[in-house]
Amino acid sequence: MKKYQDTSNMTQEIKNSRTKKMSMQICILLTAFCLLFTACEKNISIDIPAPSEKLVVESFIETGTGQFDKPYILLLTKNSAYYSTFNLDDINTYFVHNAIVKVSDGTDTITLTEITIDTAGVEISAYVGFGLIVQEGKTYSLHIEADGKTVDAITTIPQSIPLDSIWATYDELVDYPDKVRVNCRLNDPEKIGEYVRYFTKINSENFLPGLNSVFDDALINGTVFDFPIDRGYNRNDSIDFDVYGLFDKGDTVTIKWSNIDKNHFDFWRTFEFSLGSQGNPFASPIEIKSNIVGGIGIWGGYSPSYLTMVIPE
Repeated sequence: MKKYQDTSNMTQEIKNSRTKKMSMQICILLTAFCLLFTACEKNISIDIPAPSEKLVVESFIETGTGQFDKPYILLLTKNSAYYSTFNLDDINTYFVHNAIVKVSDGTDTITLTEITIDTAGVEISAYVGFGLIVQEGKTYSLHIEADGKTVDAITTIPQSIPLDSIWATYDELVDYPDKVRVNCRLNDPEKIGEYVRYFTKINSENFLPGLNSVFDDALINGTVFDFPIDRGYNRNDSIDFDVYGLFDKGDTVTIKWSNIDKNHFDFWRTFEFSLGSQGNPFASPIEIKSNIVGGIGIWGGYSPSYLTMVIPE
């Protein structure tokens, strides 16, 4: 009996000794971990050179553009340093004036006129034009001369491939009984290489793009494809991600489904990916792809179709 008690005491002492050693090892590891990261701390100052001055183009045309009530509208500005301070009062200093801006369909050419537009009390300059009506299947070139620089771009208006149908589903959203999901059906043609950007309109509000607004048919080519579509958002507004993408019962919802060419798709794909990674210190830098030769920005064409539904209460 005495032997058993001695053995038990010895076992307990070994356990206690091992526990102390493990605790000490953990403390050493934590100390080393803290020292490692403390030792790596260093103030780094990077002198980023100012970028060369470039013309920045922003213009979108779609079928029917060029009529009196749907003019071409083009914004022409200058770039600024990435870490520069932007003041809304100085916005007019970024606009480029007295530029020669021409649009051609290969046969006819129009010259855009510079005008001033008052937007929420802020005056901005824009170039507008009429007379060359945008049509499916045509290619439209842009040529600009300003501040001793020249830029060119081309966009193609593809054939419109409308959605087959849209409908709402209710049974998924137990926690949000007034919210619904809107679904779409697309009969994708056999030809691969279709690109789309979509927008949604609620009641009489403006059309707004989804946070991820562009698609291609690389994985669904030649199939009938059902998928949910997210509500569009103004990125300047706060977004409640608990109900992200959902619609309200009773809303009149219009989907603007716009076919675009590959260069236009690449611009929005990289632009939206860049916006989505902002604030992430581990994200890789994203180069936003542009179809502007001699500058930056986008000259993009849309071939839209529309479907509207009233979501039942």
